[in-house]
Amino acid sequence: MKKSQIAGILFGVAMGVLFSVSMGTVGFALGAGFVSLGMVMFEGLDDPQDKK
Repeated sequence: MKKSQIAGILFGVAMGVLFSVSMGTVGFALGAGFVSLGMVMFEGLDDPQDKK
């Protein structure tokens, strides 16, 4: 797995936990949506040398 995928999953889980505190189960489902967003956001963590 790439660093961006790991960071994205962790980001999504963290957002899910935050939302679930305020909204319950619905919030956790919202947080799952942030996993894909997190993967895109953290693409910069991957080695930029790969993009030649």
